[in-house]
Amino acid sequence: MKITSLDSLPVAYVSHDSTVEKKVLLKNGDVPHVTQLAVATLKPGEQATKHHHNDMTETFHFQSGWGEMEIDDKVLEVKAGITVTVFPGEAHEIRNTGSENLVVLYFGIV
Repeated sequence: MKITSLDSLPVAYVSHDSTVEKKVLLKNGDVPHVTQLAVATLKPGEQATKHHHNDMTETFHFQSGWGEMEIDDKVLEVKAGITVTVFPGEAHEIRNTGSENLVVLYFGIV
């Protein structure tokens, strides 16, 4: 059994954007095939720049705020309650276009 409290976790930063804060609930190796389970917070105007993974599927669940997610040049509006899955090779970017924090729970699977 593993129990984690979001409130007690240290702030880290996403690997491709050193200003986007996250808290890692599960790290690579904690659960087979899961590369990470984390909560990221994008401040108004902030973005997680476009990138892709060759060997990982990522699922993003938007918990609060609103913004845009671009996947292979298709722009989707995102807000609390929306879940988006991105498959290997799909370039993706998240942008906070709102006036409050955009909070997203996400995980990767190999």
